[in-house]
Amino acid sequence: MATDGLSLYATVCELKTLTEARIDKVQQPDKDLLLLHLHGPECGRAKLLINIHNENGRIQLTGQTFENPEEAPAFCMLLRKHLIGCRVASIGQVGMDRIAELHLYGKNELMDAVQLRLVIELMGRHGNVFLLDAGGKILDCMRHFGPDEDALRVCLPNCTYEEPPKQERLCPFDVSEAELTALAAGRSPRLWMTDALLGISKLCAQQICADETAPERIGSECRRVFGDLKAQKFVPSVIPGRGVLPFVPKNAPSIRFDSMSKAQEAFYRMRDEQAILSKRRSALHSVIEHALKRTEKKLEAFLLQTTNEETAERDRVYGELLIANLGTLQGTPGAAVVLDYYADPPAPVTVPLDPKYSVQQNAQRYFKRYRKAKAARAYALSQIETLSDERTYLEGLLLSLKECSSAEELNELKDELTAEGYRKPDGKRRPKTPPRCSKPLVYRAPDGTLIRVGKNNRQNEQMLRSEAPDALWLHAKDRAAAHVYLESSAPSPETLRLAAQIAALHSGSSGSSQVPVDYTLHRYVKKPSGARPGFVNYFHQHTIFVTPDAEKLAAYLVNGPEDV
Repeated sequence: MATDGLSLYATVCELKTLTEARIDKVQQPDKDLLLLHLHGPECGRAKLLINIHNENGRIQLTGQTFENPEEAPAFCMLLRKHLIGCRVASIGQVGMDRIAELHLYGKNELMDAVQLRLVIELMGRHGNVFLLDAGGKILDCMRHFGPDEDALRVCLPNCTYEEPPKQERLCPFDVSEAELTALAAGRSPRLWMTDALLGISKLCAQQICADETAPERIGSECRRVFGDLKAQKFVPSVIPGRGVLPFVPKNAPSIRFDSMSKAQEAFYRMRDEQAILSKRRSALHSVIEHALKRTEKKLEAFLLQTTNEETAERDRVYGELLIANLGTLQGTPGAAVVLDYYADPPAPVTVPLDPKYSVQQNAQRYFKRYRKAKAARAYALSQIETLSDERTYLEGLLLSLKECSSAEELNELKDELTAEGYRKPDGKRRPKTPPRCSKPLVYRAPDGTLIRVGKNNRQNEQMLRSEAPDALWLHAKDRAAAHVYLESSAPSPETLRLAAQIAALHSGSSGSSQVPVDYTLHRYVKKPSGARPGFVNYFHQHTIFVTPDAEKLAAYLVNGPEDV
C-alpha cells in the first residue's frame, strides 16, 4: 500500500522538525529512492527518505543505510550540486493530495541567494520528484515524460512545472457530519469515501468506518476520526501485511508506534529490500537468459552440422565418379550420366552439373564441398561438448539466481557473470570496504547432523576448499543443482535420505518425484583445472532416488549460521 493523503498529512506534520535543517548529503541508492542527510536545531542529525515506488511510495525519517550504486545517477548529481548546503525553509502538503513540498533556501556557486522547491508526488506509477527554481521551472526530475508519451503533462528539464490535474473531491477536514451521513447513505464505506473524499485510500476507508457501523452513526464516526487527525492527534498504527494508518484501525489487529516514520520503517523496510532485490534479480536474469538463448542457438546449429555426413559423402562420391568417367560422360549440359563403380554390379547414376563450369571444375567443386562439410562437422563435434557444458553452467546460474535471497548473494552472482564475460564490468571505482561474503544455507537433521547447501558457485567453491575429506557430498544427478555437504561420513539412513531430499529440493527438479541424487565422500570430488566455477568431477558415487517436499524440509532449516 502506497501512502495516501491522510498518512502523508500526518507525516508532514511530524516533519516540521526539519525546519531550518541543513542538507549535508544526497544519495540515490535506487532509481525510485532518494535519501537526504540533514542536521538542524530541532531534528539533530536526520535522514529523510523519499520513495516514489508504485507500491511503496512515501516520505519518512529513517535510520536505514543503503548501498550506493557504482556511479551516481544524473538526477542525484544535480541534486548534490543544488541542494547540499541549502536549508529547509518549510515543508507542507498540497491540499490533501499525495503531494509534499520542501521549500529550500541557500546560495549558489556564485554566492547569490537562491530559493528552490523540491516537489514530491506520490502518485503510484505517475510518482515523481521535481527540483524547481523560484520561478517554477523544472531544473530536473526523477522520471522524465515527453510530449510524445502517454502523460497528461510534460516532465522534462527547462519546462514549467504543472501540478497534476485536480480531483473533484472534498477535503475530509472540511465536510460536516450531516454531509458525511448524506454521502454515505446506502453505500459501502470503501466506495463512498474513496469517491467523495480526497486523500482516502481503500484501506483507510475500510478502517475508519467498519461495514457493520450503523448508518446513522457513520457521519459522527467519520467526523470524530477526521477531527482528531485535523487536531494532529495521531496514533500511527501498522496492520501487518496491509499498510500504515495515522489512527487506530477499527476492525483489524494492529501495532502502534510513536511516530509515522517509525511505523513506515517497520512496514516498508522489508518491502523496500525486496523491491530493490527484485530489480537486481531481474537484470541478472535477463543477462543469463540472453546468454542461454545464444548458447542454445549455437548448439542447435552445431548439432545440425553433425547430420550432414551423408550429404558430404555423396559429394565425395560424385567428385570421384566424375573424374573416373571423364572419357565416357553422357547426358545433358546440366547433368552427367556416369557409371557408379561403388555399386555391385556397377550401374549408371546421374550427377548434377553446373553448366558454367567444366566437368573437372564440377568435380573439384564437389571435393571442396566435401572437405568443407567434413571440417565443419569435425569443428561442430569439438564444440558440442563445450556448449553443452556452458548450457549446464548457465542453467545452474539460473538456479543460483532463484536461490538468492540477499544483496550479498546477488553481488556474488553479478561478479561471477562479469568474470566469465557475460556482462560488462561496472565503474572503475573500488569499494572502500571489502564486500561481505554470503553464507551457505544450513539444515539440521533430527540427530543434530548439519547439512550445508551452496546457494551459488562462490559458496560451492568455498565449501569445496573447506569441507573435511570424510564429509559426504551430494548432488542431483545430471542436472543443475546446489552442492550439498553432510558433515558425517556414515550417516543414518534417515539422515542420508533427508540430505538427498534437500539436494533434490535445491535443484532444477525440485518439483519432480523420484529425483536421482548422487552421493560420495568429499575426497572423491575434484575440480578440473581451468573448469568453470562450480564444476566438479566425482567418483565412487552411489545413487538414491527421493521426492522432495518443501514444506516438510522447511522444518529442518536453521535460521542463520549464527544459530549453528
